[in-house]
Amino acid sequence: MIDKNTISESYNEKQREAIAFSGKHLLLLAGAGTGKTKTIVGRAEYLINQGYRPEKIQILTFTKRAASEIVERVKAGISDQDVRSLNGSTFHSWCNQLIIKFPNLFGAANYTVIDPDDQLSIMKMACGAASEDYGKTRLKPQQLLDLFSFARNTRINLTETLRKLLFKGKDDLQTTEDINALKPQVELLIKEYQSQKLRQQYLDYDDLLLVVANRLNKDAEAREILAKAYDHILIDEMQDTNPLQWYLLKPFENICHLFCVGDDAQSIYSFRGADFKNVHLFQERVANSEIKVLDKNYRSTQEILDLSNWLLETSPINYNKRLTASRGAGKQPTIVNVANQFEEANYIANHILESFSEGGNSFTDFLILSRSQYYTRPLQAVFLQKKIPYQTFGGRKFLEAAHIKDLVSVLRVINNPMDEIAWIRFFTFIHGIGAVRATSYMSEVMRIEPENVHGLDLTSIIPGKEGIKAKSYYDAAYQNRGNVKMAIKDLYKTMEFDLAMKYSKDWYEKRKGDFPVLEILSENYATLGEFISEGILDNSANVAGSNTLGGSKINTAELKDHVTISTVHSAKGLEADVCFVLNVSPKTYPSAYSLGNIEEVEEDRRVLYVALTRAKNDLIITRSKESINAYHHQTDKDEDDTSDSAYFLEGLPEHLALQTSPKSFTAPVTDAKKANTIDLDLGMDFS
Repeated sequence: MIDKNTISESYNEKQREAIAFSGKHLLLLAGAGTGKTKTIVGRAEYLINQGYRPEKIQILTFTKRAASEIVERVKAGISDQDVRSLNGSTFHSWCNQLIIKFPNLFGAANYTVIDPDDQLSIMKMACGAASEDYGKTRLKPQQLLDLFSFARNTRINLTETLRKLLFKGKDDLQTTEDINALKPQVELLIKEYQSQKLRQQYLDYDDLLLVVANRLNKDAEAREILAKAYDHILIDEMQDTNPLQWYLLKPFENICHLFCVGDDAQSIYSFRGADFKNVHLFQERVANSEIKVLDKNYRSTQEILDLSNWLLETSPINYNKRLTASRGAGKQPTIVNVANQFEEANYIANHILESFSEGGNSFTDFLILSRSQYYTRPLQAVFLQKKIPYQTFGGRKFLEAAHIKDLVSVLRVINNPMDEIAWIRFFTFIHGIGAVRATSYMSEVMRIEPENVHGLDLTSIIPGKEGIKAKSYYDAAYQNRGNVKMAIKDLYKTMEFDLAMKYSKDWYEKRKGDFPVLEILSENYATLGEFISEGILDNSANVAGSNTLGGSKINTAELKDHVTISTVHSAKGLEADVCFVLNVSPKTYPSAYSLGNIEEVEEDRRVLYVALTRAKNDLIITRSKESINAYHHQTDKDEDDTSDSAYFLEGLPEHLALQTSPKSFTAPVTDAKKANTIDLDLGMDFS
């Protein structure tokens, strides 16, 4: 029996039990704010101290930032051992590493990982190649990509994917006939998309998981090889895994030990295919598994947790958890009933300004959560008017910026000469070469035998000054192909003038400062292929939880003091002293679109639960008076039919929240008793 008393006393009893777990597989149900990351760090430290080699421990998370944080904390906690080989990564990045590490096993080492823009370009090629079938679908290329990705991530067939995404789940005879008529064309276009990727040696995000998962599930040799490579896999945010990720993890049940940390009450990404049953039914799905619970919350006061606990307890699903606050009692949550969005915005702005000027708060003490960024536009307008600094979550990622993609296109063609998209972007960047000529030049390159493309003299294909320019770009990178940082440095030096000309409007303000950042990023990669694939994955906008704050430049100054405005789906990992949760009104919690579907209603409940549990000391909920009145009027009228009506805060006990309304922002005025006629001074003397 392993002695858990050897573990640091900074952990509570339940955390220590989880860290010292000696069974085969464990699911750790870690409620909001219960120290799950700290426990994962403790587990990794414990395993290494027990003699397990760091390179045989794999940490999986949904963002590179979270993975890096865990690894660095483990390294800081173990000073007397070399733990540089401990690996933490996202699911997609891990699969990419496996493909590179075992080139013969997975057979895809020379493929290029492509981002969503490139995927769209390839699907457009597929639609062009099968234009007759494409014309019958009346679907856009992006819709086809979304359908294919959803089918693969949820592992449901194309018929049911079409039913769910295009026909809103309808299951009548006419819908089935429409699906049967549409399915052959969609299937053909998807196959053409796959063929285009194979021909050009591309892998999209979903392919990375599928290539590894298929091999492990179908090939005993693959399982034997991986069994030698891993002893323990530690998985964070297990509730966010989808059926494809589960398919990837399932073989490891017989390969190594699984230590899964998650919270079914925080599963809010079903629109990305996440399945909360991966946590809720874990013990049924994984043999030789046990479940432990962390329920001591270190973030919020008990009053905030009482409201959050009540929300879960009113659910028909048994989440089997009740959080208790280690910090004890605090301030009662507030529900603010507002007349409209501008009253709501002014209330929040005034509250923040008053707390900032009189209460000693910083702007960073405030977090504002909404179901959509669109809803926060009036709030942002008021913040601008009142000069309250704020930052929002979202925006395109660093490597998706056009000026960065222009430079990376040259690196891509050197890494993978079959990369048609990169060749066209490379050629069209050169002044004077349009899309038609670029396609013609690309076709000439494709006719060259692959082994003869490396080190190509582009002046043999492109005549005149454009050819000389293309050669200078290509050679600058090719000559440094063994040193990623030098390749980027010399290529940027060669391209700088033309980049500045193309993006002259905002070159100095927004774009030039990104290239030193690119050089710094490149220091972490040994090869061009690794930089391109890993860099794209690190900046993926498709992976749950991967949102980052906007902005990409190096900032040596102190972090600016600002309010954070975020969607709830981007709020994982966020917390603040004061948290505003906007518009917790009927038809929003749950959404009107969810009514009648118990699974969607319960996901909306979990969305609200995530929002409420971000608050440390002060939770302020806003809601619409008009929506509340309309809801009560409707429920009074339809007492016997509640199928189309639901509201999560209905029946909230009075002691769990204080209700209020904003004070008027204008002082009362007294008008003249008698109405006067307008005086335009018509008798004015102009002489």
